[in-house]
Amino acid sequence: MFKTRLYAPGPVDVPPQVLEATARPVVHHRTAAFKELFLRTRDKLAEVACVPGDDVLILAGSGTAGFEAGLLACIPRGAKIIGVNAGKFGERWTKLARHYGFEVAELTLPWGQAADPEAVRALLKSHPDAVAVMTTHSETSTGVLHDVEVIAKVVRETVPDALVLVDTVTSLGVAELRPKEWGLDGIFSGSQKGLMTPPGLAFAWLSERAWARTDDLHPTFYLDLRKERLQQRAGQTAYTPAVSLVAGLEVALSMLLDEGLRAVWHRRGGLNRAVLEGAGALGCKPYAERISPAVAALYAPEGVAAPDIVKGFGARGMRIAGGQDDAKGHLFRPSVMGYADRYDALVLVAALEEILLELGQPVTLGQGLAAALRVLG
Repeated sequence: MFKTRLYAPGPVDVPPQVLEATARPVVHHRTAAFKELFLRTRDKLAEVACVPGDDVLILAGSGTAGFEAGLLACIPRGAKIIGVNAGKFGERWTKLARHYGFEVAELTLPWGQAADPEAVRALLKSHPDAVAVMTTHSETSTGVLHDVEVIAKVVRETVPDALVLVDTVTSLGVAELRPKEWGLDGIFSGSQKGLMTPPGLAFAWLSERAWARTDDLHPTFYLDLRKERLQQRAGQTAYTPAVSLVAGLEVALSMLLDEGLRAVWHRRGGLNRAVLEGAGALGCKPYAERISPAVAALYAPEGVAAPDIVKGFGARGMRIAGGQDDAKGHLFRPSVMGYADRYDALVLVAALEEILLELGQPVTLGQGLAAALRVLG
């Protein structure tokens, strides 16, 4: 018998305090009690996201719903957008934009590479009529952390009026993220990653520059962020909210704030480095050029199929992620960005040692653990 352990890059393991909050009796969403809960939660979410509190929005949906709603809230119909496509989710946002008839000029990169801000500049110079640049921050499919601070600076220098819209689904609460300070115009995320809450909530924040774009927008109904902005400033939502998830989210946000954002970023980065170093000692090289603290994206050793490693973890009750699309055969992706501590990182490395031994690799038990422990101190 094995204990079930969730080490995927979303959904993640959820703290028992959060689960307890989601299991409380449901309150009606048009009551003073829910209004107070909702306003408290929005304030805490804004603090974790390092954005002004009035305009951070909570939606019932996934991170994709947040990105879609944000795109439709500030980009005129038929406008041109620069899309950074360096993984499954960068690709998703270009598909989403084209679905709505936007013209997309893509910066397409091999998976595992980080976006070069100067390549973004060159593309903007070729398309000076672009009204926005959209990119991921932490690209979950590859384990890459794009330098959105520098990308935003380049956008401002090259096409000052262009908006910078960023997928922060696996960076919010995990990697350093300062949207206001860095000059971002939109961030979009979800509950089931670094915020340690079950899936089902989407988050969106737009800058005042983005809110000011009101001409010739696509008509929306459920995903109307402008309607939500008015309602949520009053402590309500335009439509029925996920009441129990909001209750759990408040607890999770409180845990992160009690620890301190810098401490959270440092801890999660350290845990991920421990997994990467431990795996590296076992012959598993990092996949990402610029590593995100959200996920340890790893090449399987030569001669080993990555799906067999994923199956080996599954046989031990551990759920990790494999590679997607063309990376499926050689990439596997464990993560400790949820409710995890140093011993979860060590469990992952210890299990990987066992699995590689079973798959015929020349592994000495303890060599990965020793490398991981050196990181953890």
